[in-house]
Amino acid sequence: MNTRTKARGAISTKRSRTTKGTAAGRELIAALREAVHAATTGDTSRLTIREVEIPDPADYGPKDIKRLRASMGVSQGIFARLLGVSPELVAHWEYGIRKPAPLARRLMDKVKQDPAAYMAELVRRRTVAGNAPRSG
Repeated sequence: MNTRTKARGAISTKRSRTTKGTAAGRELIAALREAVHAATTGDTSRLTIREVEIPDPADYGPKDIKRLRASMGVSQGIFARLLGVSPELVAHWEYGIRKPAPLARRLMDKVKQDPAAYMAELVRRRTVAGNAPRSG
């Protein structure tokens, strides 16, 4: 906390240190001290270091994409809607004109795990009044 006092015509700044504070603040300061210690001495023995590995999505060639779409029993247009891309893009993938981007491949990995479950999450079935049986 800063307090300013006038003494003999000059302004001085006086800081008072308190040991109070929140538990989270004290924990943060302790962690910062450990990080500074590790950076200055090279001693990382008191730090927890985590390593994470994220695998690349599978490669999908034209036949793989056709097979995945066939496993779902849908047209290129419906498959495109399920993946959030254009039907033209799906056609380009299936003809080998373009390759799916990593994000699309990661989504296809998810679809491939359980195509029926993926469709069930997205597809809402409803009865259209014109197709409903009429009572007479």
